[in-house]
Amino acid sequence: MARSRVNDPLLKHKFTVSIPGLPSGMGCQKGSGLKRELGVVEYSEGGYNHTRKLVGKEKVEAITLERGMFAGKEFETLYKKSLSNPDFRTTVTINLMDAFGKVKRSWKLAEAWVSSWEGTDFDADSEDVAIEKITVEFEYYM
Repeated sequence: MARSRVNDPLLKHKFTVSIPGLPSGMGCQKGSGLKRELGVVEYSEGGYNHTRKLVGKEKVEAITLERGMFAGKEFETLYKKSLSNPDFRTTVTINLMDAFGKVKRSWKLAEAWVSSWEGTDFDADSEDVAIEKITVEFEYYM
């Protein structure tokens, strides 16, 4: 029996990142840090020889986004918004698509803001593309 592409796992190179205020066609080369984790609350109760473990609050990791550096300063401007306005928050959407370009998985990062911007390194002997990075902090997944 022939295998269909419909049943293939999703490929990690087909993704989009959408941040309000940035060009919708803006692509990223890499994204990392997509992680959710439940906190653990431990407590000891008299009369027991073990520690009880309860489900705590969900914790999320910061997301790092990388892209080729262009003349436009969209990533750096987003960092400056967070720097100059402590109340600045937005929603970041990350979509993972199948081989046909249809969105199959989606993550919305709520109350997001940029905590760091990193420019490229310089090397006169290199022919590599200049890369810039931002770190996006957020409070929870929607």
